[in-house]
Amino acid sequence: MDAVSFGQWTLIAALSVGAVYGLWTSHERTMAERGLLPFQDSNGFVPVQTPPGTPPDNVIILAALNCPSAAAQRADTMAKRLTELGIPNTRANHYSASITDRDQLPLLQRTSVVMSGEIPVVIVNGMAKANPTVDEVASEFRLGK
Repeated sequence: MDAVSFGQWTLIAALSVGAVYGLWTSHERTMAERGLLPFQDSNGFVPVQTPPGTPPDNVIILAALNCPSAAAQRADTMAKRLTELGIPNTRANHYSASITDRDQLPLLQRTSVVMSGEIPVVIVNGMAKANPTVDEVASEFRLGK
């Protein structure tokens, strides 16, 4: 009987540790996202670090390519809809950015928070948002016009 009781306590302890870790991770993510609020524009996009040579007036949609996941399918649907609206876009599954001086560090940190959000992540003229709607992307694209 003691072995079962010990096993039950071990299971309860493991589940408790897992729950605490999950709550802490969720809390950290929420705090990071709240840190973006002062930088959001009217569409919820924030300034991010873009790689040199990133084409202006082109929407970059980041999500897995040729993937059946719901997130990748949302990205494919978004790309198709933006094309129908006459908004140039590119689907990609990778992104890299670097900084040349310490003053760009906050921008790189915001980039990291956005990139760790829900897929697809969309970049428009140096501004990005995780999982935006097509309407938000179209509005953001037109802001630069």
